[in-house]
Amino acid sequence: MAEERQWQGKTSGGKFGQHFLFVLLRHIKVTTLYPILYLIIPFCLLLSRKPNRALYNYFHQIHGYSRWRALKATARTAHTFGKVVIDKFALLAGRSDQFTVDIPDKHLFHNLLDQPSGFMLAGSHIGNFELLGHCLKQDKKPINGIIFGGENPEMQQRRIDTFKENHVRLIPVKPDMSHLFAIKNALDNGEILTIHCDRIFGSPKKKVVDFLGHPAEFPVGPFRLAAQMEIPVLAVFLMKEKRRDYKGYIIPLMADPALTSVTAQTEHLLRQYVTAVEDILKQYPEQWFNLYDFWQLEPKKR
Repeated sequence: MAEERQWQGKTSGGKFGQHFLFVLLRHIKVTTLYPILYLIIPFCLLLSRKPNRALYNYFHQIHGYSRWRALKATARTAHTFGKVVIDKFALLAGRSDQFTVDIPDKHLFHNLLDQPSGFMLAGSHIGNFELLGHCLKQDKKPINGIIFGGENPEMQQRRIDTFKENHVRLIPVKPDMSHLFAIKNALDNGEILTIHCDRIFGSPKKKVVDFLGHPAEFPVGPFRLAAQMEIPVLAVFLMKEKRRDYKGYIIPLMADPALTSVTAQTEHLLRQYVTAVEDILKQYPEQWFNLYDFWQLEPKKR
């Protein structure tokens, strides 16, 4: 996947706009701001051509929607994405009490807390993964979240300060690769690692796999780390339902004891993860937030 195709991962809005949202959301409900999206989203659809074209292709070519249905789904996805972004700002403003999260399989997470070894939570850019630190709050094992290192300093520091209250430490990805030592130390200490496993960010360690019926590139690094250290992996998804309600899905990625090589085990974990993402997207196709040409598709013939 060419690096220039990738979504840059920075939170938009500028320093002043972000600060204004933080202040506002401390005092009002997130749902108060949702109607404003009906005014903002049409302009975003017109001005943000590349992300919206990528979304349209996702619906038209990957899901096989008709052109008109793909256009409507693109608009709905943009609207849902706007709500999720507002929800994230509310979380960082300290208003996690506004949200209800139902996680039927939460016991799978708590069972691993009592084991001495660390484990990995594999996330993705669908739904609202930022809720993880709030709804899986506990005091047995620190959670170490790997985050994109290109955010503006104020936004990044706000994330660090907010999640610190929930026993969550954030490890920014850095060009000097120093974050790799922090990741290794966390797992050696029997802690929890959370990482998005659906974006490459220029990493040379990647593999092309079948994803929703088309070839796509996924990073290999997280799964190779899990295979080498023989730690459990849970794929976690937090999907927006109605208004302020979310539903969580926890799916174990099972190691195969018959596979003796790290490479084979890595591919086995990766394919399970991809299948889990596919299954979630079949339920929530309009919460796919990788807003770039993920599949590098050719234009569909008429």
